[in-house]
Amino acid sequence: MVELLAPAGTREMAFAAIEEGADTIYVGPLGWSRRPYESELTDDEIREVIDFAGIHGKQVRVAVNTYPSPFEEDLFIKKIEQYALWGATGFMLTDIGTMARIRRILPDTIIHVSVGSGITNSRDAQFYRDLGADMIVLPYRWGVTEIAETREITDIGIEVFLFETIQTGKICPGKCIMSSYLKFRDWTEMEGKNYFFGSANRGAKECYRVCQTFWDFTPKNTDTIEVKLRKDACLMLDQIPEYIRQGVTCFKISGRERPTEIIRDLVRFYRRVIDGIMEDTHPDVSDYHPEMEVFQHRWVSEKRKRLGTLMGRADSYAAMGKAASGQ
Repeated sequence: MVELLAPAGTREMAFAAIEEGADTIYVGPLGWSRRPYESELTDDEIREVIDFAGIHGKQVRVAVNTYPSPFEEDLFIKKIEQYALWGATGFMLTDIGTMARIRRILPDTIIHVSVGSGITNSRDAQFYRDLGADMIVLPYRWGVTEIAETREITDIGIEVFLFETIQTGKICPGKCIMSSYLKFRDWTEMEGKNYFFGSANRGAKECYRVCQTFWDFTPKNTDTIEVKLRKDACLMLDQIPEYIRQGVTCFKISGRERPTEIIRDLVRFYRRVIDGIMEDTHPDVSDYHPEMEVFQHRWVSEKRKRLGTLMGRADSYAAMGKAASGQ
């Protein structure tokens, strides 16, 4: 079976993704999933989404991919046990220690290794399999060769983002702490977190996507140049048939912070594409190219809007910091 995994940054997005054919959706608890507040759900909302998915025969995975401090770990585990009791079928995790604990406590749950773990080679995949993980999210830079190598080493389920493979860029998803340098934000009583300072990797507000904007670099004795630390990925289409042949078991749509409408339409589109390939009724995906061009334009447009919002917030926080320090 090939699973279509869709984001649910809001209740409305969750309902739309399920109704349009997603096999599974993933949600993030407020303060525990490395996303902005508006793209995370309260515990009451998560329970409602799990109930809705169950009625429709679908599954819910919970992204708890922050790094809990020693003082938060018991609460972290307690929340995961609560979601499992409500009917969540799996969890997306980053922290190695809590991953091992969850496997012992919930032997039948599905554990996804989040992209936040920053794996770099196929032997990392085997490490996480030995730890008890069921699925591993591959980096955007990996392609058919890396998937085949992973398949030779381990039987762990392979999950890929529905982005084309890109080999350029200067940072690896999951190994970035740049947002921490912009602002440490405090919490005020949100889903168990009373008050603390931390980075996006700890669940503090958000990642500002600073890698996706242009930076000015002035090498010695040369003119200033603009560069991006990470190249933007395009939505995937042509690679899907070969990825399925290579044993990819889960295709993941990213975008909890995107508008519900584009996620709804992407789920409907990729449902048709994957079903056509699997049923061998439409293995030639070139017929979908005109639709994909429209989706790509919409995706880039929404991404630019989102980046502008995030960078605007970062600038405002920086200005507030300067004002507070009297600069």
